[in-house]
Amino acid sequence: MKKVRVKKKRNLRTMITGIVTVAVAVVCAFLYASRPTELDKLSQSYLDTVDVEKLQQKVETSFESSYQLKDYVVYGETLSLYKDRYGSVKTDKMQGNNIVLRNVMNDSITSFTFNGKADSGIDLGSLKEGVYELYTYNHYEKERIYFDKAFKAKTITTMRRNKKVKDITFIADKDALKDQEIQLTKNYAFIIVTKHIPKSNVYDVVIDPCGNAMNYSSNSVDIGASTEILDEPTTSLVLAKKVKKELEKYGLKVKILRNENETPGYYGADGRPARAYKAKAKLYLALGASQDENVYAPYMLTSPYTNSGLANTISYVMNKKGLTLYAARTNTTQNIGVLNDSFVEDGDGKVEKYEFYPQLRETGGRATYTGLYGSEMKNEGYKNSYGMYGLYFAYASATNSESVTYYKDNENALAKALVSGIIAYFEV
Repeated sequence: MKKVRVKKKRNLRTMITGIVTVAVAVVCAFLYASRPTELDKLSQSYLDTVDVEKLQQKVETSFESSYQLKDYVVYGETLSLYKDRYGSVKTDKMQGNNIVLRNVMNDSITSFTFNGKADSGIDLGSLKEGVYELYTYNHYEKERIYFDKAFKAKTITTMRRNKKVKDITFIADKDALKDQEIQLTKNYAFIIVTKHIPKSNVYDVVIDPCGNAMNYSSNSVDIGASTEILDEPTTSLVLAKKVKKELEKYGLKVKILRNENETPGYYGADGRPARAYKAKAKLYLALGASQDENVYAPYMLTSPYTNSGLANTISYVMNKKGLTLYAARTNTTQNIGVLNDSFVEDGDGKVEKYEFYPQLRETGGRATYTGLYGSEMKNEGYKNSYGMYGLYFAYASATNSESVTYYKDNENALAKALVSGIIAYFEV
């Protein structure tokens, strides 16, 4: 009889263990199935997943010294901050200052130096997920950055890196962390970085194959630099397709701004800049031909509102690969083959603030005064937009046979080197 009882107890124990195991498995399966997917995370901010209690302990709700700013500009992946309104005549007091970011969750410090150019400031693409407080130094005294008027900027999305992007929230508001039960004493500035998969309608790079551009003033098509030895519309489009293919090898999403039979211009709702803004690109790459008979090799034009950082990197890469660039530069801070775009002049010969090339002027948003130049059709809808990093790559001169021959002999190598420079600069 005792042996029977022991056997019954063992059976009961086995049964209970089995039920518990099944129950645990069911719960685990439910939790696994109901976990947030990558698509679910698209609607989430880093603040939705943060340890609120820790955040409450770590955030500085007040700071003894503060530094008031009035403006900011986004150009490519760079966020620049200004003491005065952007575009003022006098040198901004933020120029030369360090901008210090503290990730409140782990106390890590990242610093950037602003030198007054649109491609200097906070490199958003390099930031890791987190909530960042912003500081600067005023005469060696650490001061907390704040804005007089509260705001929450439109979301900034970085380039794809390892199949992920970062959404950047730039906000200055006493109530920025109200949902986390944190009340600030001033409109202190924060940068909130959230990492997730990219949205399908957001591009990284747009490529403008120059030529075949509608001139809205004359209602005619500007074919471009076309001669017996080089046809700009055709050659530019062929090169654009090669560059696109190379960029896509690095996981970037690329859009070519015109098809073979299209003639979009540089203004209006269906112009090339408009198409680029709608694509939410970070880089606007124009590929065109020169008409200067003295140009014997490729060169690059960059906005004078930048440090020419991207163009300098590409020049360096091309030099390392043994490729020839036109031996010219605008200043000693630029590498060979890197030139600043020139400014237009008014009827009296006075130099204005507007760049000559629409591929650079109309694509940089506020940073390059998009939508303000001219008296007829403008891109006014984009004058306050985040700017794309603009680069004009002049691959050959249509009036110089030596230049055309060099390009045709090195077309593939130039395309690959151009892409290598872009990848190196943006650290994709």
